[in-house]
Amino acid sequence: MTHLYTENKRKAFLLLALLFGLIWQAHASAPKNLKVTPEPGWAIKLPARTTTKINPDHVNGGYHYLLTNVQYELALQETYHQYTYKLLTEEGVQNSSEIRLNFDPNYEQLLLHKVQVWRNGKAINKLDLAKVKVIQREEGMDAGIYDESLTAILVLDDIRVGDVIDYAYTSKGYNPVFGGKFFTGFNLQQYDPVDELLVSMVVPQGRKLQFKYHLDARKPETSTSNGKTSYTWHLKNLPATKMDNNLPDWYDPYPGVYVSEFKSWQEVARWALPLFEVKEAPSKKLQAKIDSIKASTGSDEGRVEAALHFVQDEVRYLGYEAGIGGYKPHMPNQVFANRFGDCKDKALLLAYMLRQMNIKASPALVNTTLDGHISNLLPSPSAFNHCVVRVELLGGKTYWYDATISKQRGSYNNIYMPAYGKALLLAPGTKTLAAVSGPVTEGPTVKVREIYSIDKVENDVVLEVRTEYSGAEADYQRSSFATTSMSDIEKNYLNFYANAYPEIEFADNLRFEDNELDNIFTVIEKYSIPGFWQPQHANEDVLEAWFSPLVFNGYISRLQSSKRTMPMALNHPVHVEQSIKVLLPQAWPLDNQDQEIDDEAFWYSRKIAYSSKGTELNIDLAYRSKQDFVSPEATATYLRNQKAMVDNMVYGLTFNKGLVDSISDFKFSWTVGIMSLLTLVLLGFGAYKLYFWDPAPVGGELPYGGESLGGWVIVPLLGLIFTPFSVIVSFISEGYFNANLWENISGNGSGAFLVGAEMAFNLALLAFSGLLITLYLKRRSSVPKLMVAFYVSRLAFMLLELALTSAWGIGVANEKFGSNLLGTFAGVAIWVPYFLLSSRVKSTFVERLYPQHEEVYAEEEEEQAAVR
Repeated sequence: MTHLYTENKRKAFLLLALLFGLIWQAHASAPKNLKVTPEPGWAIKLPARTTTKINPDHVNGGYHYLLTNVQYELALQETYHQYTYKLLTEEGVQNSSEIRLNFDPNYEQLLLHKVQVWRNGKAINKLDLAKVKVIQREEGMDAGIYDESLTAILVLDDIRVGDVIDYAYTSKGYNPVFGGKFFTGFNLQQYDPVDELLVSMVVPQGRKLQFKYHLDARKPETSTSNGKTSYTWHLKNLPATKMDNNLPDWYDPYPGVYVSEFKSWQEVARWALPLFEVKEAPSKKLQAKIDSIKASTGSDEGRVEAALHFVQDEVRYLGYEAGIGGYKPHMPNQVFANRFGDCKDKALLLAYMLRQMNIKASPALVNTTLDGHISNLLPSPSAFNHCVVRVELLGGKTYWYDATISKQRGSYNNIYMPAYGKALLLAPGTKTLAAVSGPVTEGPTVKVREIYSIDKVENDVVLEVRTEYSGAEADYQRSSFATTSMSDIEKNYLNFYANAYPEIEFADNLRFEDNELDNIFTVIEKYSIPGFWQPQHANEDVLEAWFSPLVFNGYISRLQSSKRTMPMALNHPVHVEQSIKVLLPQAWPLDNQDQEIDDEAFWYSRKIAYSSKGTELNIDLAYRSKQDFVSPEATATYLRNQKAMVDNMVYGLTFNKGLVDSISDFKFSWTVGIMSLLTLVLLGFGAYKLYFWDPAPVGGELPYGGESLGGWVIVPLLGLIFTPFSVIVSFISEGYFNANLWENISGNGSGAFLVGAEMAFNLALLAFSGLLITLYLKRRSSVPKLMVAFYVSRLAFMLLELALTSAWGIGVANEKFGSNLLGTFAGVAIWVPYFLLSSRVKSTFVERLYPQHEEVYAEEEEEQAAVR
C-alpha cells in the first residue's frame, strides 16, 4: 500500500507540474501589448451602418464595405480603425469571416475595442480575447526578410450570408526611428464602391503637415480647438474606381492624399544620415579583407569591382528588420561577420569598405517601382524601399551599384544598374534627389542567331542557335545557370522549342560561354528537327515550313485593351535582335522585303533577303522599347502598330512535291550556253589582242636574257594555274547553265542581274587567266602590269558586289563570301606591291614580243671596237 501511495503521489506531482507549466507558458506567450479597451475618447464616433443600397453585382469578393474609418491622434501616437462590411455571398462568408490585425511588438500596442455581428437588426458581441490567436507569420520570409511582426487572428463563429461585421481597434505607438515625425498616405476611393469613408487627423498646432493631393482628391475640412487642429475627410456614397488593366507600377489609379511632416528631401536626408553613420573601426577580419583587395588590385577601379563582387556574391541577402531595424542598417563589422544582410546592410558595408580604401562612396535610398516618379510623392522615409551605393572616382565621375544583385560582371563602368530614376544620397550637403545613371548600352542586350540547315526537304532539319546576352540579361542568365542543374536547363530549352516543333531533339549538348570581362553570356544550342515540313490541310502535296522568332517574341509586350483612361505598362527597357538564316537545298523564287514601324513606344524592323542565287534566306528582326508605358490617347495607334508587328513576325515557305522534279533536276539552258560561248569568244579575242601588247620591261632593257622563273615568282603562277579550274568548278556547282535556276530568279531583277554579272566576270577570269599563264611562262614584259590588273579587278568586283547586295538587300554577304573577300584583299596587299617593286620581278619579266636588245648589243660592240 505504501508503494502504491508513493507512486500515485509522484504521478499527481508530475501532473500538477505539467499543468503549471502549460499555464505559465500560455501566460508568458500571450503578448503584453494586446488587450481589450474602450474606444478612445478623442475619436469621432459614427452611427452604426447595417444596411446598404449597393447592388451586390457591383462588388467583388462577396462582401461590401459600408464604412471605412481611420483616425490619427499624433500627440498620443494612436491610430483608430473601424471597418464595417456586409457579407453578400457564400464566398464572402468563406473568405471574410476572420479578422487579421498586424502589428509590430517592438513599439506598437494593439487595443481591441469591439467585434460585433449585426443580424436582423441586433448586434452580437464576438470579441473574446481568449479566442484571439497571435502568430508570427513572417510574410517576407521567402524574400529573406524577417521583421518579427505579429498577426492577431480572431476566427468568427456562426457567420452567415447577410451578416454585417463591425470591428474597431487602435494601434498605439509609432516607430521611434522617425524621431516623432509623422507621415502617411491614403486613398479616398477604392476599387469597389463604399457607402461611407472617414479619415481624420488630430495635430498639435505647433506641428506643420504637408499635404499633396493626387488626381481629384478632395481637401479636408479643418477645425481648431484646445491647441489642436483637426483635418477631416468625410465622404459618402463613393463610386467604384474604373480601372484599366496592365497599369505601370508607378501609376496610382485612386484619388488620394499624401501627408508628411518632412518639409523637404534635405530634411529626410538629415534624418537618415545618422542611421548610416559608422563610428567603429573595421574589425581585424574585415580589415584583412580590405587589405587583401588593396593588395590584389592596383587601381581604384579594380578595387571597386573586387569589393562589389565580394558584397554581392559572398554576403547573402537576408534581413532582420524588426522595429528600428527596418530603417537603420546593421554595422559593417556585424554584417561582415554574419555574411548576410539586407539592402541597406550590404550597401553600407560596400560603401564602408570603399571609404577605407580612400574611395568616395555613399549609400543612397531609391524606390524600385516608381521609375523616376518618386518626385510625385511628398518627402518622407516611406518614399523609399531600397538602398544602393554611389561611387565617385578620381575626376569626379560617378557610378551607381546595387549590392543586392548577385553574379554581376563587367568592368566598373559598364556594370548594369536598374533604372531606379531618382535617389536620395546619404551624404552631407544633400538637398534634393539625385539622378541615378547606369551604363549606356547602344546595342541590343539580347542577340539571337538561328541557322536552319535544310539539305533536302524530306530530311531532318538541323537548327543551330547562338544567343548572346549582355548587361542585365547576362547577369540574369549567369545567375540562372549557377542555380539550376544543366539537365533541367536542357529540358527547359528543349521544351521551349518543342512548342513550335514537337519532334525536336538535341543534336549536341547545350553549352554556354561566359565572358565576364565584357559581361557577355552566350548560350549555344543545336537541335535536329524531324518532320519540319508539314503538309497543308487543304493540299497534302504542298508542304509548308514556318520560321518563328520564338526568343524575340518572348520580349514583346502583348496587350489587348484599347479603350483606356489610364496608361498601359510595357516591358522596358528592351532591346533585342534576332537573325534567322535558312540554308535552302535549291533556289526559291521570292522577293526581298523590308518593314519598319516607328511607334511612340517602340521601334521595330524586319528585313527578309534572299541570296543572289535564292538558296539562302535571311530574316533579321529588331525591337527596341522607348518607354515603359503607353499613354491613353496613344493606345489605339499602339495596338494597330503592335498588330502589324506581330502579324508579320512569322515567315513561311511552301514546297510543292508535285514540282520537285522540275525544280531539282538539271535542265541545260541552251540560251545561257550560247550566250556564254559568244561572250567567251569575244573575251578570247580581247585576250588575243592583249597578247600583242608589248611594253618596255618595268626595270628597263637588260643586256642579257633576264632571270628564269624561280623563287617567289613561282607562287603567283600556281594561283593562275588554279584559277581556270576553280572557275569551271564554280560554273558546275552554282548551276549557271541550269535553266531551272534562271526560271526561279526571273522574278527577282536584282538577283538575276548579279548572277549574270558573276557569270560574265567568271568568264572574263577564265580568258584572262589563260592569257596570263601563257605570258607568265614566256616571261613577257607585260606580266607585272597585267598581274596588278588581275588582282585589283577581282577585289573591285567583290566590293562592287557587296555594295550592290547591301543596297538591294540581297543576303550574299555570308561567311564564305567574307572569307573570299578577305583572301582577295590579302592577295592585293601582298602581290600588287610585289609586282610593282620586286627586283626579281623586274629582272624576270623582260622578254618582249619584238626584242630590241640585239640592236643595243650591236651598237655597244661598235663603240668598243672604235675605242680599241
